[in-house]
Amino acid sequence: MDLINDCGEQGEELKKMIGAVSYIECSSKTQQNVKVVFDAAIKIALRPPKPKKKPRKTRTCTFL
Repeated sequence: MDLINDCGEQGEELKKMIGAVSYIECSSKTQQNVKVVFDAAIKIALRPPKPKKKPRKTRTCTFL
């Protein structure tokens, strides 16, 4: 059983399920990718929010 691949697949699945922007594996024990995770979180947090689309009003034709 390859736990690394299983964790990655589960992480990507969870990302899709919760609507996350990104999924990055890291290890606090070895410090692998910890800086990458924080850098990505900062970039995402500093992005300007996407403008919300207003629903279009349906117009009816009026003849005078």
